[in-house]
Amino acid sequence: MLSLAVAALLTFHDVPKTSWAYPDVVLLSSAGAMHGERSGSFAPTGTVSREQAAATLARVLALPAAPLGAFRDRALVSPTLAADVARAVHAGVLEGTLQGYLDPRAPLTRAAAAALIARAFGIAAAVNPPAFSDAKSIPAYAQADVAALSAAGIVEGSAQGAFEPARPVTRAEWAALLLRAVIAKGGAPGVPSLVAGSLTAALPPNDPALAAQSSLGGQAGALEIAGRTLNLAQGALVYRQGASTGFFALGKGDPAAAWVGPDGSVALIEDLKTPAPDPAAGVVADLSPTALYLDSGAAYPAAQVILHYGSLISTLSTLPSYLLWAKVSVQKTGGTLTVNVASPYVFDLQGTIASVSQGALTLRLSASSALSPLVPALAAGDLVQVQTGTGTSIAGVGADAPQTPAIGLSAQVMGYFDGGAVAADRVTISQ
Repeated sequence: MLSLAVAALLTFHDVPKTSWAYPDVVLLSSAGAMHGERSGSFAPTGTVSREQAAATLARVLALPAAPLGAFRDRALVSPTLAADVARAVHAGVLEGTLQGYLDPRAPLTRAAAAALIARAFGIAAAVNPPAFSDAKSIPAYAQADVAALSAAGIVEGSAQGAFEPARPVTRAEWAALLLRAVIAKGGAPGVPSLVAGSLTAALPPNDPALAAQSSLGGQAGALEIAGRTLNLAQGALVYRQGASTGFFALGKGDPAAAWVGPDGSVALIEDLKTPAPDPAAGVVADLSPTALYLDSGAAYPAAQVILHYGSLISTLSTLPSYLLWAKVSVQKTGGTLTVNVASPYVFDLQGTIASVSQGALTLRLSASSALSPLVPALAAGDLVQVQTGTGTSIAGVGADAPQTPAIGLSAQVMGYFDGGAVAADRVTISQ
């Protein structure tokens, strides 16, 4: 595993890490797709003009150079954006009015933004009309585009279910729309440092060496997005749903984007997987100082979590690392989340093989066994049944005959503890 320093991300004082738009703004700005203000701010609540949106799309898509065209208001196009606007017009991304005006400095509405994104990225048409409470107020020219982007998960409505087609798009919203479109289309040819698409391979599962360096303490490793292997910088950030998460919450097939710095390392990743509805059940994929994450994508604030396992009742903060990969169910009662541990994951169960049977072995625990506090009944000298099914990886001495390991050999077991037995993921046998 490489251990690389985090390359410099382009950040802004008015877009803090706690902002829902932080990963969108930072990814696109660091890649050169969007620019901030001279003052060092991004102005996330400011509006986006038609020419600014067109210029951004021209840069992201690497549209070919072209003349601007004889619009009646072409003199209003900002000189610094004229070349990019011309490329967008020539490609059919930005269109003028029937009267021959381009209206370059007019604020971009949400309806117009949907039309621009759909044309620029060729988002496939949707079967059903947009399901927003104000769908009838969406202009006819943008109806199909809004429906297409909604079906693709690129645009969302307000908390009240409205699309608000006439409202101007903010710069933060434009960054979010643009990044989701880039991910949906699998990349941005004009800004190669922005890698986007589906995670084709995530971090190796069930690896205790990586578990100890999860979001709690930084991570160095690698993953793949759209088939491209990316090295993670030490201290790199992962965001999901506008909040910082951890690397083990990343899963194969998740839609994601990453910025690759000049040294080739990844400093920031945004994972756009949609969380499962509450309540949920699954495997604890990651932990952070503020939340617990399941492999389903569900996230639960640590301050609200009460942990239950048998007679053991605890808060999340007292047993964080031992929850990794535990099978749990979550119940919500008012402001409290009860996390019931069905099967904790034992990372390092060591002992001597006492007996062997078909698909199982009995392990006599040694004094060096590192036991999770979620399995308090186990102690040195205890006999533990270990189930070794077809999914069990067996390595070390006698690995060529995994069904008949010799009695008396030492073994290290990792797997799920349930009802006094361990369903083994991995067994390493030694002399």
